[in-house]
Amino acid sequence: MATTTAMQRRLVRTKEAATYLSMSEWKLRRLIQDGTVPFVQDNQNAPFLLDVRDLDAYIENNKHSGADLINMPPLPAVSSRGEARAHSRRVE
Repeated sequence: MATTTAMQRRLVRTKEAATYLSMSEWKLRRLIQDGTVPFVQDNQNAPFLLDVRDLDAYIENNKHSGADLINMPPLPAVSSRGEARAHSRRVE
């Protein structure tokens, strides 16, 4: 019985990376443009390739705990007339 190991790819394209991060491809492209997520590109016309290790680092750096909610600014609430107004967040 021959055993083979499946080679895990380290570099993925933006569509796969966006799925991995559970976000839209457009949001990921914005993070790339902002310099938040690094990319590899062989030449100017080549597709962006993203290192799975960098994607994991992005996840780790953006994790929040329940205690973080206390320091977050309040979310704006929208009135029945469509106007935004301040809304405080309650943490129990």
